[in-house]
Amino acid sequence: MNVMQQRVMASQTRPFGLKAIQIYLVSILFYTTSHTLLILLPLNSHALGASPAQIGLIMGAYMFTSMFLRPIAGNIVDKFGTKRIFVAALIMNVAVLSMYLIAQLWVFAVLRVVQGVILSFVSMVLHLMIIEALPEKARGQGLSLFSLSSMLPYTYGPFLTLFFADRVPMAYIFTALIPIGLMTLFIGLNIRMPQHEKQGAQQAAAAQRSAPYRGWRDRELLLPSVTMLLASAVIGTVAAFLPLYLANRDLPYAGLYFLTETLVLITLRFFGRKFIRTDGRFPAYMAAVLVSLITIASALIRHADSPAGFVFAAVCSGIALSMLYPALLTYVSFVVPEQSRGKGIGWFIAAADLGTSAGTWGLSLVANAYSYETMFSGCIAIGASALLMILLFSRNREVRG
Repeated sequence: MNVMQQRVMASQTRPFGLKAIQIYLVSILFYTTSHTLLILLPLNSHALGASPAQIGLIMGAYMFTSMFLRPIAGNIVDKFGTKRIFVAALIMNVAVLSMYLIAQLWVFAVLRVVQGVILSFVSMVLHLMIIEALPEKARGQGLSLFSLSSMLPYTYGPFLTLFFADRVPMAYIFTALIPIGLMTLFIGLNIRMPQHEKQGAQQAAAAQRSAPYRGWRDRELLLPSVTMLLASAVIGTVAAFLPLYLANRDLPYAGLYFLTETLVLITLRFFGRKFIRTDGRFPAYMAAVLVSLITIASALIRHADSPAGFVFAAVCSGIALSMLYPALLTYVSFVVPEQSRGKGIGWFIAAADLGTSAGTWGLSLVANAYSYETMFSGCIAIGASALLMILLFSRNREVRG
């Protein structure tokens, strides 16, 4: 094998390149504004006299709007192509960030709904772009790094927001988001789209009309989507209620837990990306192990009372968080027909969002009616159900892991 062939083979397994790096940068910048607003809006709304219920309505409008629109957004992107949709969404993003300078609660509520629409399209297009930008052998690594880039702002966005909120007027922080939005737009405009997309939006639409995609009725999509839904219900509940649960038990380990979990997640998203399958087969063994770790983490949180127990729980959760989403999404990217890829991925991401929102809300009712201990027992039961489903479906459908 000559040097040139070795270089070609190496390039096929590397998740880097100009276009991929541009996509990662757009993701980091876009989610920087998102995670900043996650802290800034409740603070500003409270200063304007909003009640907790009003703040919850304003903040919840963002994710609920995005969740319901994701499959629709995927269908629209499949029909019209990514370039025009992507640019339009980024322009809207700059406009919305500018309008946050209007300090009115009703304006905040409307803008959060619009941002939910923007999120559904930007997130969808970025997923499709990273899939198209990389060869199949590097797709799992690319999706893992993309997930990492969208999560990185969570490590510094809230901290910087709280730091500056006590030192400068909130209007200054809102203003600082506008150049970040403009930078996001500038980089997005310079990402080159695949040549076939410039030719084929009408061809893709014609293919869809002749063989419409079945969405969740597709068994190949159903298993990873339901797995992600159940796992997200547990993950979202732990993130939302762990601090309250530990405070109720007079245990000061919440900060230690989240710090450990974040360090494990970031480290494995980068270094563990090569373990994600890119052969189009369902990663049954990996999914079973990761769901087991989520369940073990819930059980440890339910019963542990020492720092070591919570550190171990955080390590288990961090491993699962780092690998489960990119592994399942990579599989979905292979089994969904190319002309319906946007719609299929939209259904998958919507399932994850639904699990986080509906699962957290449903388990919060359990905590309200009974106790936090019962709620975490419910998390254990959901994790065990997801594991059983993976094992049974994989065996019955002869999915090799």
